Amino acid sequence: MNSDVKSFFQIKINSKTSYLILMKIILSLLALCILFTNCSQQLPVTHTVDFETEKAAIQAVIAKETESYYKQDYDAWKSTYLQSSAFRKFGYWEGYPEKVTSNIGFESLAAEKKKQFDANETLWRGSTEERSNENFRISNEMAWYTFEQNSYEKDTRKFLGKSLETRILEKENGEWKIAFLGFHYYPMEEENK
Repeated sequence: MNSDVKSFFQIKINSKTSYLILMKIILSLLALCILFTNCSQQLPVTHTVDFETEKAAIQAVIAKETESYYKQDYDAWKSTYLQSSAFRKFGYWEGYPEKVTSNIGFESLAAEKKKQFDANETLWRGSTEERSNENFRISNEMAWYTFEQNSYEKDTRKFLGKSLETRILEKENGEWKIAFLGFHYYPMEEENK
């Protein structure tokens, strides 16, 4: 090969190599920019949760909901819920004719309970509840609370039922509100005769 041909190929190779190196640098810088942009957009500012304070506030809301329900105090009962179309309730109790009940959106539950309270048809009025096996998952704006609940007649301590309960709560204006209510009552054992 003559020297002119050799130098032509060497220039082409060096130009191609330089181009590839330049493209790698540009793509690497672009990838870093995208990475840093996505990281800064996806990392929300979080605040430390005072677990014991929030746990006590959640337990107070659940107690208020239960007490106001049995007292048929509609306004107090309603104040414990997220009054939104996002609200859900799903439950099972063998005492229901349909066994399974549900409400999609708070308005349907509110209308049902208003009618029930006005007609004085709340079951187990004056009962007491004992909660055990409590589990809390709490973040700044949402909480998940599960527990077992035994219900008794207040005066006689007659056992009324045991249920598995789930509550998902959201903070609204700094207060916990029930956004999801789930319950499943265990079938009652028949008394020995």
